[in-house]
Amino acid sequence: MSLSDAKNRSRTCILLDVNTDATLAFLMKRALYLLLIACVALPACTSARLSHDDIRQKIAAIGQSSLIPDAIEIRRIVSDSETSAVAEATVTLAFQLKRDNPNAEWRIEAVRLGDRDWLSMDELLTAINEGRRGQTLQGMQQLQDGIEKYRATNGSVPAAKNIVTLTDTLYPAYMKVLVREDGWGNEIIYEPTGNATFRLRSRGADGQLGTPDDVVLDPSRPGSP
Repeated sequence: MSLSDAKNRSRTCILLDVNTDATLAFLMKRALYLLLIACVALPACTSARLSHDDIRQKIAAIGQSSLIPDAIEIRRIVSDSETSAVAEATVTLAFQLKRDNPNAEWRIEAVRLGDRDWLSMDELLTAINEGRRGQTLQGMQQLQDGIEKYRATNGSVPAAKNIVTLTDTLYPAYMKVLVREDGWGNEIIYEPTGNATFRLRSRGADGQLGTPDDVVLDPSRPGSP
């Protein structure tokens, strides 16, 4: 869809800071999350330390988008080593809003980065949640490996009541990385189901236990991730 067509069919807003609408703020945070994750490792920069211009160029090149340099504000470089860096940045995005009729509430239909095509908000949120699901499963696999090492040494799985007591038992003797939260920032649930069996569970994107988006790792159940 061209910009002129978008203007005829809906309202398009260019936003730099959104403070008055909680929904817009939430979506902006999620969109920028993807941008910043892409900039955590910047292997093409060979200098000992990154400059703000280096980071700005990397962000502008995401998805082969032609962002205006002035649309990217690098707030600060949080950490910078010889092999990785984390930067906080504000990026101007275009949001396309629509409503069913003149009396209905506006809703965000799509977002655009630079001169790229419009991206459906549903597609964006789905991509974010898929990434977080993968992150959750990776963390659960690390926990599973630690639990199985503990079981091989002690003859049973840890008799822990929650993820904190579980990881206090496993880390650092049985696992090298401390994992307690899923990809959405909620604690992973540990459930011993027998002397040698267990289940790991995440509440998923909706934060509710027992809903279809739960992420469950149960080594004793065939077909479990």
